[in-house]
Amino acid sequence: MPTRFFGIPEPQEGDPDVAVLGVPYDLTSSYAPGCRFGPDALRRATTSERSHSQAVYVDCGMSDGRQPMLSECITLEDLGDLEIDLRPPQAALIDISDAMYRLAPHGTGYLLVGGDHFVTYPALRGLRRGHPAEYGLVWFDAHADFYPDYGGVKLSHATTLRRIIEDGLIDPHNIVAVDLRAALREQAMELERLGAQIVSDQVGLEEALGSLVTRIDALYVTVDLDVLSPELVPGVSHPEGGGPSLESLFRMLHSCFRTGMVRATDIVELNPLLDGSGLTRITARDVVRSILSGFALQKAFKERQQSA
Repeated sequence: MPTRFFGIPEPQEGDPDVAVLGVPYDLTSSYAPGCRFGPDALRRATTSERSHSQAVYVDCGMSDGRQPMLSECITLEDLGDLEIDLRPPQAALIDISDAMYRLAPHGTGYLLVGGDHFVTYPALRGLRRGHPAEYGLVWFDAHADFYPDYGGVKLSHATTLRRIIEDGLIDPHNIVAVDLRAALREQAMELERLGAQIVSDQVGLEEALGSLVTRIDALYVTVDLDVLSPELVPGVSHPEGGGPSLESLFRMLHSCFRTGMVRATDIVELNPLLDGSGLTRITARDVVRSILSGFALQKAFKERQQSA
């Protein structure tokens, strides 16, 4: 629908600057399923009717000081949803991976909308197959999701980061985890022993990114909504007290995009069945707006580099 995703238009020709792919999967959720309804809920939250105004402005560093509307800065194509909501985890792993494998050769930035946090693992698998490169990962989450298995199951939203590392998708030295306030202490310590950096604020993130970008070709950014306080995101399966403010998260996301290296992102764990007030989907909408603004900032940065 043309009013969704803040009215950002599709390209007249060629590939879009950003493509959105819904990944409605939650069969690996360990407590409260419902994240499979996340993509539809988030789309509805980004319409002009729900958000009242589509006029999202972006500070792209224009020479005349003008702040253009987001819809003037980038093009966007909504690819719809993968038909995977009732697939067994092993089958969903293949389906999500194959979808990203086919999309990866295009010079487009991607936003995947989950779904639970399991989806990040197959997405990275497909991205690396379709566009081989040295990837870095910025992991926004209250949890480490680093169990060897969860209840005897290896494919789980609670094992995602373990699977990513064990499969060799990301070198642990190229992982920056933000927050992890509810991670088991032994999991956080093991991640640090392997070389991952755990940071808690923008200063720490920017220091970590400064060294990370010298070792990688592209960056994947994943946002588990439970990184935020439950007061902002009551509709997640595993809320945890504390967490960064929404404004802090926005600043940290834009720090990622200022590297000029973000290739793909995801937002996961929106559970509309637990979101009676609708507050979580509105928070998720604002996070998506920040991500899309980040892609616009990154595009403007690259264009200035090319013209210099």
